Amino acid sequence: MDKKFNVGDRVRSKFYGIVGSVIDVDTDGYIINPDHAEEMWIAEDDAEAYDRKTAFLSELKELMSKYHAHFEVDFATQATYLIVGKERYPYLVPNYIEKE
Repeated sequence: MDKKFNVGDRVRSKFYGIVGSVIDVDTDGYIINPDHAEEMWIAEDDAEAYDRKTAFLSELKELMSKYHAHFEVDFATQATYLIVGKERYPYLVPNYIEKE
């Protein structure tokens, strides 16, 4: 049976929330070298792919949900606002966004 991840892949443990690199592939899981902890084994169904952009967007989504926040765009004036609860804050968007 093929594994989802190989040695060197970056993974995140869904249960522990720990991110690390796969250092060994086991029959039913992976041994990872976490960024801020000691080596550990995680089950195959507990491992998910990890990349910084996805992690950032997931955390942002959770925070915005926690604080009942969202962005509002006025297309007529091209103004953008961050709405937190009943408060409205102007959000200054740069004229361009650099690609990675």
